Amino acid sequence: MELARNEFSGLTRAMKTRAVIEQAKGIVMALRGVSVDRAFEILVAQSQQEHVRLAEVARRIAESVTTNPE
Repeated sequence: MELARNEFSGLTRAMKTRAVIEQAKGIVMALRGVSVDRAFEILVAQSQQEHVRLAEVARRIAESVTTNPE
């Protein structure tokens, strides 16, 4: 039972991570006018340059577009 719970939790996290990476790729594509593959390469390069996980780079990009300043 514990193994199933842990696996479910891991899959849930992976789905959320994948979703935010897909959002960030779309944002990069729209802003830079590049292909999906090139957008992913840009995200990976930024991740490596900053020494942070790809999902973190993606999260920041998605938040920068969706956050409404007040």
